Amino acid sequence: MKISRLTTAVIEANFDWTFVKIETDDGLTGYGEAFFGPGLTSVIKQYASLLIGEDPTSIDRLLRRLQVTSTYMLPGLAMHAIGGIETALLDVIGKNYRMPVWQLLGGKYRDAVTIYADCHGGEALEGITPLLVPRTPQWARTEAAPAQQSVVSLKHHGSDASNLRVSAPAAYAGAAERMTARGFRILKFDADVQTPYETDEYNRHLSSAEIEFAATRVRAVREAVGPEIEIAVDCHWNYDVQSAIRLAAALEDVNLIWLEDPVPPENIRSVGQVQRATRTPVATGENNHFRIDFERLILDAGLRILTPDVQKLGIWEGRKLADLADIHHVNVAWHNISSPVGTMAGVHLAAATPNFLALEWHAATVPFFDELVGSEGPLIENGKVRVPDSSGLGVTLDENVAYRYRKLGEPFFE
Repeated sequence: MKISRLTTAVIEANFDWTFVKIETDDGLTGYGEAFFGPGLTSVIKQYASLLIGEDPTSIDRLLRRLQVTSTYMLPGLAMHAIGGIETALLDVIGKNYRMPVWQLLGGKYRDAVTIYADCHGGEALEGITPLLVPRTPQWARTEAAPAQQSVVSLKHHGSDASNLRVSAPAAYAGAAERMTARGFRILKFDADVQTPYETDEYNRHLSSAEIEFAATRVRAVREAVGPEIEIAVDCHWNYDVQSAIRLAAALEDVNLIWLEDPVPPENIRSVGQVQRATRTPVATGENNHFRIDFERLILDAGLRILTPDVQKLGIWEGRKLADLADIHHVNVAWHNISSPVGTMAGVHLAAATPNFLALEWHAATVPFFDELVGSEGPLIENGKVRVPDSSGLGVTLDENVAYRYRKLGEPFFE
């Protein structure tokens, strides 16, 4: 069996969902999904020249060959491309040997995977471009919502009257009640959304008033759902060390399952300073791509929860990382903002991960999520996904549905 073709397609959802399609000379087709980024499909197209004619079952050798290129280009963008290719390879391998991907990863530890709902700032983020510019996807545009407007702005500091209603404590509580009614037992909310206070958005400092405003919103969630629902808070790397420590202290009475990305990711020592100053578990890792980085987060920063991204790290590498974390009794909560294809890749990884905590779902406002894979019912039921026993990923992208929501200007499996 040889790889005969590698193509891509992009859907304009809340994020760009970039699909990778690998075809073989035996007539097999595998699908994967890559984390979005500017110029991503061009990078994937370049990788085709290294893969055509190769045996897809030699996955470790092929991935190492691709990863060498990350030394000479932006590692992030290269690893995004490789992650999508890797999943498509595993889908092909599973179909060839009539095995689910979780079996290729060493077997499963659970029959259902716990999903946590990202509730954003009380209302799910409608859409952003690969350059993190707010947008309304084409399928959602109306006269009241043109292309460059979004339900929630990406500006995290300072007042914005149009969005303060969305990020008010009542909006947080309402979102929590809606998602728990759908069966989710773990919810995540953003701390770094609009406040009524004008602040300097560059120095990452939080005033006492801003800290109290953020804490009030999270406390409203706890009051709405009670002690049985787990709550996580995402900071998107927006604070300095001292502000992060003060925010963590203000939230300790909420009993968070984790405080995510409180400080910029490049300084692991700073992450450790925050973790050592609070009883709340600090979690990070979605911007890391290599096991050596995660080893430092465990050993140097003292983290007990890692949050790698499924598409950025890849499920083959992710399984290896999980073993590294398990040696140190560290849990893994997989970050995931993808379509049902990428989400199901995360499900297989989570099923095969002994120290798995939860897998993220960020697509509550995408109306065609289940339709993309021809699901007769919801893929996520009562906050869980059943682990499939069918070959490969267990889901197949419906290309006719995908074409309806395609991103104009991008190739569609050409």
